Amino acid sequence: MRLGGLGKMRRVHVLPCGYEVSDKGALTLNKDVGKSIKIPYYSWLIEDPRHTIVVDTAVSVRWREVHPEALAKAYPPHLEQDERLDTLLAKSGFETSDVDIVINTHLHYDHCGNNEMFPKARFFVNKAEFKHAMNPGWWDAAGYVQALFNIPGLKYKTVKTGYDVTPGVRIIPTTGHSRGHQSVLVQLEKTGLLVIGGDAIFLRENLETPILPGIYWNAEKYADSMRKLKHLVEVRKATLLLSHSPEYLTPKDWQPLGEGIHTFE
Repeated sequence: MRLGGLGKMRRVHVLPCGYEVSDKGALTLNKDVGKSIKIPYYSWLIEDPRHTIVVDTAVSVRWREVHPEALAKAYPPHLEQDERLDTLLAKSGFETSDVDIVINTHLHYDHCGNNEMFPKARFFVNKAEFKHAMNPGWWDAAGYVQALFNIPGLKYKTVKTGYDVTPGVRIIPTTGHSRGHQSVLVQLEKTGLLVIGGDAIFLRENLETPILPGIYWNAEKYADSMRKLKHLVEVRKATLLLSHSPEYLTPKDWQPLGEGIHTFE
């Protein structure tokens, strides 16, 4: 049962769901290969007057059971009890049963890992992404773990382009990292336009150098999506959140998220 009650103000809570240690070359193409970097996982809770929305469900709390052996060995998540998605939702005043909408920016294992927690929710995913995830190519199959999203009973709505989930919350296509990657625009009273970029950009360095991330489906489309999100910050004065960056970009500068749950209003 939702504890917070229906408020009039829309809010976005950034939920830090553990991390993995990876090669930085995966985030900055052909640069710093061999250098280890801590990559945080984030989920986002949109507290809306009409709906309770989760964007990305992070890495599975059951990763030891459901990740293929090669994936678990190469990228073992570091996930404490207080970093579980259900625990963080509870800290924010919600139970998993309160969530009625889930938006997956894409279906890589660290973005849909806990879809199973929300059997009553409607899921929004890009149509091309869903189709590809069900039958990926050999070159990118490792990122898709069907046991995490191809779950009987889950209700998926596939979208092609821009889609208004509810007034003030809109999905936009940002392909490149994956075939059907999408980002989420949220209009807030105090912050203004907030963009949940997902993996459309990994790090500050990707924008400032600029340099593509090292994991992508289509380099040209990836660069276009990076430009699209940068344009939203520069022209529409948006605030940009990223899936694996401990910093977020405001119209003025980059700011640290800090430890624990961070809330935008």
